[in-house]
Parts: sequence; C-alpha cells; structure tokens
Amino acid sequence: MTEHYARTLSPAKVEPLEKGGRILVEGRHYDSGPFSIWSGKCHSGMSVSFSRPPEVYVLYLPIANALAVDVGRRQLISIPGTALVGNVACFDKLTLHENRGHIGIAFEKAAMVGQLSQMLDSPILDDIDMCATVDMASPAGSRLASLGNLLWNCFDTEDGDRVSSSATSHLFQAAMAMILESVPHNYSARLHRPVSPAMPRNLKRAIEYMVANISQPMNVADIAQEAGTSVRALQAAFQQFKGTTPLGYLRQMRLEGAHKTLSDAANLLSIAQVARAWGFTHMGRFSAVYHDAFGQTPSETVRQHNVRGLGSSSQKARG
Repeated sequence: MTEHYARTLSPAKVEPLEKGGRILVEGRHYDSGPFSIWSGKCHSGMSVSFSRPPEVYVLYLPIANALAVDVGRRQLISIPGTALVGNVACFDKLTLHENRGHIGIAFEKAAMVGQLSQMLDSPILDDIDMCATVDMASPAGSRLASLGNLLWNCFDTEDGDRVSSSATSHLFQAAMAMILESVPHNYSARLHRPVSPAMPRNLKRAIEYMVANISQPMNVADIAQEAGTSVRALQAAFQQFKGTTPLGYLRQMRLEGAHKTLSDAANLLSIAQVARAWGFTHMGRFSAVYHDAFGQTPSETVRQHNVRGLGSSSQKARG
C-alpha cells in the first residue's frame, strides 16, 4: 500500500486504525504521463499521512463506505453519493474506514495549473486552493462521476481493447476542466466572469515571453519584437484585454511572484535574492512598489508568515 501512495500521491506513512491490526487492501493502478487512476478497496481501516507535501490534486469517486480527509481544522467526508476533490498538499491525514472502496484519479500540479492557465488565458502565479466535497446527484457531480467511470473503463480492460494514450489524455484534460469549473477555488470568480473576446495571438506570445524571462531586463520594444508586432499594437492589445500597459502587466506579475515567494515560510532566499529572481534590480525601488501593492514592506511579509508558520507547527505538535 505504501508503494501505491508513493506512485500516486507521495511517500506516505500507512497505519492500521486499530493498534496492532493488519492492513488488508486490494486494487489496480494505472499511470498515464502526469495522470494516475486506480480503484481499490480497503477491507481494514487505515490512516495515511505524508512525509512531504505532494504536488498533486486528487478526485475520489466513492464506491462504498467512508473516507475522511483532515484539512487544518476541517474534516471532509466522502461517502457513496459524495465525491471529494482536493490539493493533497493541504491534506493533514487520510482515514479510510473499513471496506472503503473508490476510484481515485491523480493530476500532477503542473498539469492542473496548465489547464487553468489555458482556460484563463493568463499565467497562474498562486497555488490553486481547492479542497471540497461534490454532491454526485448534482448535474456537475453526475457529469464528473460519469467521466471518471469512463476513464476507469478505458484503462481497466483487456490489452487489445485499451484506448489510446492520446484519447485518454483528452479525457483527463476534460476532467480537470470540469473540476476547475464546478469545484470552488481561489480562481473561480475569474473563471466565471463573462466571456471576453479571445486574446490575439501576439498578446499571448508577449505574455509567454514575459513569463519565460521574468527575471531578465526587458522593455516594450523587446516584448513587441518577440511577439511579432509593433509597440503601438502591443500597447493597444494590453489596454483592451488586460486594462494596463505591457510594463504594468509585467510589474504586476513580478510583484505577485515576489509576494508569493516571500509569503512562503519554507523560503530560504534573502529578500534581495527573491527580488532579483523576479526581475527587480534596485532594492529601494522594489521595496517602494511592493509596499504600494501590498501595504507592507518585504521584510514585514517575511516576518508575518514566519510567525504564522511557527504557530501552525506548534498547534500541530500539540494536537
């Protein structure tokens, strides 16, 4: 069982719910690039905790009995009729009760972020904060369950009847799109805004160039050249579709990236190193624009999140 979690989610510690008890499980597992799918049954109760935060999102489609997921002070329960979706990095513990059965689908973080970026036509700078249950009797839940079962049937078949990897890849992508559209997360409001006209190709190329070279110096002429358009046309496109200038959009991306890094209690880089990594070469100017954007200095952000991290660790140690 530990090997199963090492393949799908992360190196894990698996223990029986009853002290001295045995873990009895059965199941089948398939890998497909950045995706995994499995179906199994836990005949004996067990708990699963992870040795390091895994970079993966999961969907559990229940077949029998209960699965509980501890997320901070919340506990999410999946029973027949209630699916569960979440970012496993947020899970403190999984508890599979006796005779729990489900289909599980794992999506690597990079794949989920890429899907959301494509849907928003915009780079994704913050983690997708998503942990929720889904009523499988609802229209969205019913569609998600049908697609999950279809995916399972594509893999769990005789080799001669196996569906091509290209076809299953499209089904996994459809599953990610359904999850992102139907499960609440921190990007939901942006996803459900009225649809605007598609961004022109030169604007997409400009943003891709900015993201790929975020730490490097660049000006509007550089960006326009890489996007294959004129400076005037690029400025007009950014104003129409992003409501700002090309350099204003670049600065926003850099500031959000720096803020995310400095807010991470596990970050080991100095403030100057973080600033340079996100393309800021003048520390005084960086501190000023950072304060304007977030209402605090970079060092205040670091102190605030280090204190929170220590507090969270202390609470877990006491619990």
